[in-house]
Parts: sequence; C-alpha cells; structure tokens
Amino acid sequence: MSKLLSKVLFLSISATLLFTACEDDDEGVVNGDIVGSWELESLNLQYERTVSVPSGEDQNKEYKNYMDWDANGDAATQAFFQAIGDAGRLGATFSTIDIKNGDNIPGFPRTTALTSPAALAGFGVSLLLQIDDAAKRGEGATYKITGTYPTIRQADCQTTITVASITDQGLYVSDYDRAGAEKLGNFMITPDPTLGGAVLPPFYTGTYEVDEHVHDGVTEKVLHIDYVDEDGHDERYKNVQDAWNEADDRVITGYNLWHNDADGNLASADPNPAVLNPAYKGGYFKHPTLMIAPYSYQYTFYFYNAVMSTQAQAVDAKNPLTDLDGDGTVGVGDMVVFMHYDNLAGGGGKTPLGVPYASMVDSSDPTAPKIVDDSKTVFSGANPAAGGKMYFAQREGLCVPTNEILTVKSEWAAHEE
Repeated sequence: MSKLLSKVLFLSISATLLFTACEDDDEGVVNGDIVGSWELESLNLQYERTVSVPSGEDQNKEYKNYMDWDANGDAATQAFFQAIGDAGRLGATFSTIDIKNGDNIPGFPRTTALTSPAALAGFGVSLLLQIDDAAKRGEGATYKITGTYPTIRQADCQTTITVASITDQGLYVSDYDRAGAEKLGNFMITPDPTLGGAVLPPFYTGTYEVDEHVHDGVTEKVLHIDYVDEDGHDERYKNVQDAWNEADDRVITGYNLWHNDADGNLASADPNPAVLNPAYKGGYFKHPTLMIAPYSYQYTFYFYNAVMSTQAQAVDAKNPLTDLDGDGTVGVGDMVVFMHYDNLAGGGGKTPLGVPYASMVDSSDPTAPKIVDDSKTVFSGANPAAGGKMYFAQREGLCVPTNEILTVKSEWAAHEE
C-alpha cells in the first residue's frame, strides 16, 4: 500500500507496540510481560505537518486553494454569468489557503485524543496485537496486528477518508540495557513484506511499559507504548530508514471538500470524519474571518458588489472615492456612505453589475445609512437585484507536499481469547 495514496492515521501507532520487555530466561518467557495478545484501548496522537517544497523545485512557491462563484445548476445564474462575462464572474474567485515553504499546514499542529474504546470505535479503530516470544534474548521475534483503522487517501489532490482492514506482520527486537529497567524498554520494529507487513512504518526507538491496575476487584495488565513516526519527514527519515524516496515517502496533503454544512461553514483543514461531510464539495462561504458582520459573515452578492464598486469608484477620474467615513482609509465603508449620498440625492446609481445602490443601502434615516443584509436568500440570476448568498465550488484540489511528524501514546489491554 503506497504511503502516498494511503497514509495510516492511527495504525502507525500500533507499530510501536510491537516491542518487548525482557525477563529472565529461567522464567520460561524471554521477552517478558509484553508477550501475548493485546487490544488497543486508548490512543493520543500529536500531528505536526508543515509545507516542504521538494528539492529542485522553486523554494518560494506558494500553494493557493481557489474557490470560484458557481451557478450550481441554476440556468438563470448561468445566463447571468454569460451576460456579465468572465471578468465579472471570476472576480469573485478567492483563495482560502495561501501557504509556502515552512508554514504549518492549516489546522496543524493538532491533537487527536481517543481515550476510550468507545472513542476508538467512533473513528472505526479496532486493533488486536499479537506479540510472540523470541528464541533468545536480543533475537528478532514476530508481531502481528489485525483489525480496522481509518486512512487518508489521496487521488488527484482529493482527500477522502476510508476505514480499511489491516493484517500486518514483521519483526521486533528488544534493544535496551536491562539493568535497572525491569518494565521499561526501547525497541525497534521492521515490517516485513514477506510476512505480510506492508502498512506500518519502520520504528527504531520508543518506550513501553507493562503495569497492572485493579478494576472491579480484578487485576488487569496494561501495555503502554510511546513512539515517534518520522518516516514522512525528509530530514528526520534518517532515524528510521537509509534513504529518502520522494515518490514513496513524501506525505501529500490534499485540500478539497471544504464545506461541511448547508450554511457554508467550513470544515477543519485536516480531513476528519467527525466534522467533514463529503456531500458538500462546494457551497456557500461563511466564516468569521471575512469580517463582514453586516452580511452575517456570508459571502453575498451585495457584499461582492460593494467590493467591486469600491474598486471602481476609487479610480474614477471624475469623482474618485475618498475617506467619507473618516476612518483614515478608503474602503467598503466609504462606498456605503457614497451610495447613501447618491440615494439621498436621487442619483439612481448602480454597481458595475447593475445592482441599484438603493437595493444595497437603506437610506430611510438620512443620518445613518444601513447596509442591507442579503444573506437570508440564495442568489439567482433570475433576480440579481435581490442579492443573496453566493455558491462557490473549488476550482481543483490542492496538493501540498508536506513534512509530517506523528507522536504517539497508546494503551493496550490484555486480550482474553
């Protein structure tokens, strides 16, 4: 399974688990309490992802995610697009992401804490780890992990989540000084394709501990395994593999499916089945960072017209826009005052797209112009003067080369057959 197409979210973690504690040979078990069958009970993941432009490419490259005003199947809106031309329609294109080399991927660092079997089940994670004993201390022994887990799949810069099954095997070797460490140890694992291991990454340093606690009067064993997955980082890979393969080892973060509800709220930048609704590949655009409270934070047709009018009036040779609201800058607020004055004078002014100023600004109070909020309706080319929130679709998925470090803490309970 290619790491480029299927990056294990939670499973890599399990890889670490395959490490063993040493006990005396005369006790009949070489690798101690870790030998046996374990069921995943808790997982804490810390993800770090940063933009990493591959060597040989323009290191100043910027990655932008564009959204375009879309007709969304409305014939009247499509006809309106044809009437105003590409310049008017594509002027509503904007980028929701603008990142470059070294920047954090939006939404990162982030932590995913699945601290109970119920939380794991909610993400589709159910893992069983079988750890075999070694013939001699220091020799390799086999591990096997089975179950289900969620993966991120990338195809044509589109990101989707799927819950896949896993059967993975390889070798683990204890690699620590036993003196003074009866239950703590450092370990290494190497997934072995010949044994069926092709999903988990190699991992050579980490810690484990087997302890006991009493639950409902019953003493239970708990296996703790902590490790860092570094094989998706083009510098830190040296800790886990001999050479970096750009095609196979590079983590690609694909951005699409931004909208997660019908109102236009955006999902987390990192695909997460708890918040991401794949049904919304486009939608209305609502976000507090737009700083357009008068339009209920929606990207609406009136808002777009106000921006276009501001830009056009600012360069009008006969009557250039000035600081009419007295805030020291020339912007949309000044255009609102300009429209208000035109309304009071009966000038009949219109925006570049033909919307009357009187539709966009309520001038019933001569001393206080009021922006008309058109966010409660949906824009249609059949009646553009009525405004409405605008539908946006992503022009294309955005593929970003990424460096990833995943820090894992996990707990496993002894599994009874």
